[in-house]
Amino acid sequence: MTTSKKKDFENIFEGKRSFSSVSSVIDYLGRQKKERETEDFQQNQWHHILSDDSIPSADLKHVLYKVKYDILFEKNQKQRKLLLSISAVAASLLLPLILIFTLNYQAGIRTKNTSNLVELHCPEGTRTKFTLPDGSSGWLAGGSSIAYNLDFNQARNVSVNGEAFFDVKRDPKNEFTVELDDITVRVLGTQFNVLNYNDDPVSEVVVLSGLVQVAGNEKQFQEQLSNNRKLQFQSEKNELALSHVDASSYTAWKKGRLIFNNENLDEVCRKIERYYNIEVELKKEGLDNQLFRADIEIGRLSELLNYMSLALPIKYELTNQNQNKTGEGKSQKLTISKN
Repeated sequence: MTTSKKKDFENIFEGKRSFSSVSSVIDYLGRQKKERETEDFQQNQWHHILSDDSIPSADLKHVLYKVKYDILFEKNQKQRKLLLSISAVAASLLLPLILIFTLNYQAGIRTKNTSNLVELHCPEGTRTKFTLPDGSSGWLAGGSSIAYNLDFNQARNVSVNGEAFFDVKRDPKNEFTVELDDITVRVLGTQFNVLNYNDDPVSEVVVLSGLVQVAGNEKQFQEQLSNNRKLQFQSEKNELALSHVDASSYTAWKKGRLIFNNENLDEVCRKIERYYNIEVELKKEGLDNQLFRADIEIGRLSELLNYMSLALPIKYELTNQNQNKTGEGKSQKLTISKN
């Protein structure tokens, strides 16, 4: 590692972030051959931070050794927006130590009640790979987050807001639990997808392999799901639905693909909002019974919209809109209506 590169790392650790230093570090981290050297440098920073008496003590070693992020920015992100996202959040996601040890509450990974809780956040328009302290791994979809306690190896409990895929390391003596708003999922070792957005009354579990047990938190029910089984709970209607599905289509997003299996336009629009980070307005008049089927790469939004306009009797309009002073809100709005 060159002297200038070390200086870029040091500036970020000290909170002196600039566009050039963040870009330099991200470029460096993207070269996998440099991974061992980067870990050695972070180890030195770790020990330096531990020697700082001004930082509250906390047992966060498992975060240093176990949590690793791999952010995949999708092709649909404009260059300017991508660079702004990098300068705002990528450093904290690619270098989780920064936020943990400076106790900085920014987008990315942050600790709430640092004595016992760690939260992992994935920015809108991206997908993020994570590894948990027990060796289990998974993916977070854009705008999603998970939270777990620092004593995770003693009690493997995770809460989810948004969409997440889990590949759980088998441990017959230590159950793995995922808590959603309306349901709780219990497993020993399996692969499954969960859906639980705050603005969506639907909670969903899809099993790719293995066996899971799903129980209602308020509505009293308990179901076992095996391969290619889906459970969906609608909280507003208090309705439970079980079905056989192709589970791979529900987990394709972690590989950068979107699969629509004869889905209504409400669900299509929700997915577009989540995976492309834009506001979508659907004018449903004349479109109530329209279903959409496609298997596409998450890339340029215009390609998806052109395909939809060929397959369905729709027209669309994509407009720019002003964000607030803090940069929050969607920069684009998509309007879909009957052609």
